[in-house]
Amino acid sequence: MELRPQFEAFLRDIRPSERNKEEWKRGSNTLRARLLADPDLSPIITNTFLQGSVRRSTAVRPTGGKRSDVDVVIVTTIDYTIEKPTDAMARFEPFLERHYKKKWTQQDRSFGIEMSYVDLDLVITALPNEPKARAILESLYRSQAVETDQSLEERSDWVLNKSWSLSQTNNVLALLAGDSAEWKNDPLMLPDRPIKEWGPTHPLAQIDWAAAKNRRCNGHYINVVRSIKWWRHEHAENLPKYPKGYPLEHMIGYVLPDGITCVAEGIVKAMEGIRDRFSAHFSEGRVPFLPDHGVPSHDVLKRLTVDDFVAFYEEVGKAAELARRALDEVDKDISGELWQKLLGSCFPLPGPSGGDRSRGFSQPVAAAKPKQSDRFA
Repeated sequence: MELRPQFEAFLRDIRPSERNKEEWKRGSNTLRARLLADPDLSPIITNTFLQGSVRRSTAVRPTGGKRSDVDVVIVTTIDYTIEKPTDAMARFEPFLERHYKKKWTQQDRSFGIEMSYVDLDLVITALPNEPKARAILESLYRSQAVETDQSLEERSDWVLNKSWSLSQTNNVLALLAGDSAEWKNDPLMLPDRPIKEWGPTHPLAQIDWAAAKNRRCNGHYINVVRSIKWWRHEHAENLPKYPKGYPLEHMIGYVLPDGITCVAEGIVKAMEGIRDRFSAHFSEGRVPFLPDHGVPSHDVLKRLTVDDFVAFYEEVGKAAELARRALDEVDKDISGELWQKLLGSCFPLPGPSGGDRSRGFSQPVAAAKPKQSDRFA
């Protein structure tokens, strides 16, 4: 059974709380405001924007004392053909020392900032040097579509279009026809300290793809991702460390068909899709190549080992079978127990009148009786 009421309750429980949302918005917006007000850095900053699972609405609530994690991307006019990655990143160290002393660490491609209530990743990027491409992208990256801190769940009408505004209401089709898609061919450049080179990155393309996919899936895609991430959390002891996070999300989006009508159906089809689409890779002992939405030459699963892929694939196969049984089961109690076995105790069991409701009128089996109470006796 689909058990829509139970899935609604389950999703309310595993979503980031309102407090989580307030914390990551407060932390990221403070960082962004400080960057744009900095006298040394602001002249080279075109804008900043949020990316990551909180932006795409695919994050689950933090557990085990962990904090929300949000990425802040800085779009700069740094000339990456001249400036070395280490020098570009060094520009930001005085700023971090002033505002986040003893809270920041340097990572291979970003800076990590650990606050008491949120973890921030500060990602430095550079616009392309070609004048026409730079002019188009500067206009786009300064738009409300880019700089908003609202997630895809908060704004299901969001599209990556410089004409999109926070005041509009669901005029998606008009916007989709409005702007050209030239931005798709011009990724940003990202400094990579270990290899001492700049490489392409396109985080906005990931957000844009997720928004479009969610609409094609009737708003269920992001919750299918959340549910499977929670399944991974509940069964972590039986699963390899990887894939998780964005690589797992990308796998789900890669196999999930459009047009799903509920989360339960989406979970089944995503897990069966992973099992069926990657069966040859499993048999041959090789990891699939999944191109990044923004930079197709990048393999999202590049760091996944064969051993981890094989172990993950085997567990997904078991989960797919269990999910299919739960969906096909006509008894609400048995179906609920199967879904709970798959998704953990956060999935509530149906009550006496729980389960899926009929879409039509049902004839009562007996006359209604007034409820007896001695409250006012």
